[in-house]
Amino acid sequence: MNTQSVNTSFYQKGDISLERIYGKYRNSFIRYAGKVLSDEFYAEDVVQDVFTGLFQQTIYFVSEAAALKYIYAAIYNRGMDLVRHRQIAQRYEEIYSNENNCVSHADGYNDLLKKEFFVIVEKRIKSLPPKCKQIFVMRFKKEFSNPEISRNLGLSLRTIENQLYIARGVLRKQTDMYLCS
Repeated sequence: MNTQSVNTSFYQKGDISLERIYGKYRNSFIRYAGKVLSDEFYAEDVVQDVFTGLFQQTIYFVSEAAALKYIYAAIYNRGMDLVRHRQIAQRYEEIYSNENNCVSHADGYNDLLKKEFFVIVEKRIKSLPPKCKQIFVMRFKKEFSNPEISRNLGLSLRTIENQLYIARGVLRKQTDMYLCS
């Protein structure tokens, strides 16, 4: 549709013209829409939306009363659609905010579990026999390789591997309940 004026004679039958009805009852339509919506802010938009739809259709009315009845019903229906849409949007917003809260609570819970896990691991490392603990700390905290540990401590490579195997076995027994879930 171009921006030139619209030929309104197509929308008239006798004395019934949508433009004339709109001009005459505009304020009443807006008040009614405001009551349906319980909000004056969107009332005029609803009325204009209804009339835009009417101008796009080919509808002839027998009388002004029939036209008013149809227009009021259309305003009511369009208003209720908007109210339902707002309720659905609000419901999704609440659900989304609740999910975000649950995720943040879960993250806090997971952080607490991680801290507890590392405290238990540290306690178990401290309870290892002294040489076993020294080898484990050099390997996994200071990140020495097995041959480097062997050279630094003057122990065989096989002893280093055995001590690490023992340390991991002790730690595994204490931490399996945290890792299996």
